[in-house]
Amino acid sequence: MNVEKQIIDQRINKMLEENMELFSDEDQEKNRSKAFLLLGVAAYLDIDLVEAERLVTDGGNDGGFDAAYIVENQDSQLDVVLFQSKYTRNLDKDSNFPANAVEKAVNTIKCVFDPATQIKLNPKSEEKVNEIRSFILDGQIPYVTFVMLNNGLSWNQDGENHIQNSFGGQKQVQFVHFCHSDILSYVNRSKSIDTQISLSGKAVQEDFNYNRVILGRVSVKEIYNLMEQFGDSLLEKNIRRYLGRNTVNDGIIQTLEDSEKRPNFFFFNNGVTMICEKFSYNALQEQNWIVKIKQLQIINGGQTCKTIWQTLKEHSDIDFSQVYLLVRLYEVNADEGIIQDITYATNSQNPVDFRDLKSNDEIQVLIEKSAEDLGYLYKRKRDNSMSISSTNTIPSTVAAEAVLAVWRERPHLAKYKRNEFFNKYYSIIFEDLNAAQMIIAVLIFRYCGSRRKHKCEDSNILASRPFSQHFLAYMIGKQILQWHKIELRALTHINFYDIKTYFEDNKEDLYVRAETCLTELLTKYFNTDNLSEIDGRTMAAVFRRFDIVENYFKNDSWWNEHMRNNQGRQENE
Repeated sequence: MNVEKQIIDQRINKMLEENMELFSDEDQEKNRSKAFLLLGVAAYLDIDLVEAERLVTDGGNDGGFDAAYIVENQDSQLDVVLFQSKYTRNLDKDSNFPANAVEKAVNTIKCVFDPATQIKLNPKSEEKVNEIRSFILDGQIPYVTFVMLNNGLSWNQDGENHIQNSFGGQKQVQFVHFCHSDILSYVNRSKSIDTQISLSGKAVQEDFNYNRVILGRVSVKEIYNLMEQFGDSLLEKNIRRYLGRNTVNDGIIQTLEDSEKRPNFFFFNNGVTMICEKFSYNALQEQNWIVKIKQLQIINGGQTCKTIWQTLKEHSDIDFSQVYLLVRLYEVNADEGIIQDITYATNSQNPVDFRDLKSNDEIQVLIEKSAEDLGYLYKRKRDNSMSISSTNTIPSTVAAEAVLAVWRERPHLAKYKRNEFFNKYYSIIFEDLNAAQMIIAVLIFRYCGSRRKHKCEDSNILASRPFSQHFLAYMIGKQILQWHKIELRALTHINFYDIKTYFEDNKEDLYVRAETCLTELLTKYFNTDNLSEIDGRTMAAVFRRFDIVENYFKNDSWWNEHMRNNQGRQENE
């Protein structure tokens, strides 16, 4: 029996035992499949399991995908990662990912990314598809990665034929196999990497402020060998997610594939930045150093390295021996402060996830300590423990999303700009934020997320529910402040428990009033009494652009009058 499969199966058993509320299906095999899906999504995207659970769409009429990650990127690019999961209970069996499931995934892409195609979906899948299509209709260009997740082998030649027949040469689509061993590699990725790299030609070595640096060039084959041997464990401190093909990666691939441009690859690429605890080489040798490295990590250029590895793997017939890349290797003696500064400086002009980079900021540490005093665990850093946290555990990503929606009055950005929370919107979210404000925002946000799953017979309400969580949280936050007749800055540890108790005692009424208000607002905005007639893509686009807030919440007395009426009713009750 495969040991890696056993370890993953043990983790699934633990998840089922400790989180019964997430796995409530009477069919235990479905619960096991969902647990494996969560493990795979969290590992592939490098996110917490709590975040992964929000991406799940599986069930009847799921459209051929079990989870979906959507993020708006630069240059009118929409990155979409879809997952299809197959978990085999028989751990002795090594079967391929089913070819018919690959065919279904191919058809899914054809349907989902063509707004003119009709497709029957469950509510969760429909929400994701409507969001994708609203972006497409606004001119965004989707780049799709379809992750085939299982605890077995990749698809066979029949499956590959389905992919190539439909998307062979299509740069916007790629299929990835991700299995139990990949999940385990993610969990265990913190092991030290001690290796060596061969520099080509002359290099420069300098000492700066008790640190050392080498600048040189390496063959792309050297990068390929590193990625082949160590994979994503090289990228532990790299704050960029690799989501597949995009315009930058396409440029790298085109240069490597072009026989005329290939020799000049060194001049077209910004290179790779690496850090290590220690390096050594033969200083008596004038050139072509072999550099021995202890605890190697790539902190900038992870996408470049992954793309090089992928391209060379697909073109084993091409001679890449004279294709070079600039490498900067820093010896930093495990100084996390220096590592953080270098990482920020070398990534600051790129669309990256800065959560780990910002995790040691003073405000993050203060929120963590203050939240602990209030009975909550604030996770300012990602971890790969693959454990689902309790309700009193708040990942910094969830906190950022809730605060941006509830207190910073930007629910549209909170929903669609998750990859920029710790970069572009970091100061907006966290400046002057205390733990009490953060926790209340998260409690409101989480309640809205769970409440929207309740049954409802009102077709007008159902029309907006797939998109309304962030907006309702924002509206409830405004109600709470108005009821207590305070501004946000007055919400502190002093009145935290009073406000928390008020919310817990009145959250259902607050939600209903906010949802009623939002429904009235939407019928006014669309000038219709039947919101179910509004196309889902149109509804998604309205929430994404925040038109309703710009037109009514901020510039119209209607909102304030409505809120005063709500408060008056509540006081009478």
